[in-house]
Amino acid sequence: MYDRVLLVATGSGICVFLSFLLQPSRANVCVLWVAKGIEQNFGKEIEGMMNMQPNDKVIVHDTAVLGRPNVSQMSVDAAKTFGAEVVIVTSNPEGSRDVVNKCKASGIAAFGPIWDS
Repeated sequence: MYDRVLLVATGSGICVFLSFLLQPSRANVCVLWVAKGIEQNFGKEIEGMMNMQPNDKVIVHDTAVLGRPNVSQMSVDAAKTFGAEVVIVTSNPEGSRDVVNKCKASGIAAFGPIWDS
């Protein structure tokens, strides 16, 4: 359906994407992960899985080291740089909504969880 996909995850939302990242895909995928204390909170195994991905297709922002970013703007910038056709986000309700709305306002298709239950 889409050939170039940006996956955006905050915190433990990365777990939703791990199985997708670890298997072959026809889509060209880039991942943006924003989390605090990655090695301490997620362990070396998950950090290692991210390090297995090509450097130009992984953006890891550790807020314990780099501070808290504007994830919505980061998502738009990463999508434009990567040439993503779609952004898929998994975050908390406000974060997911902000990323989807910012991407759509920038002309980028975006999808996230529906927080209706």
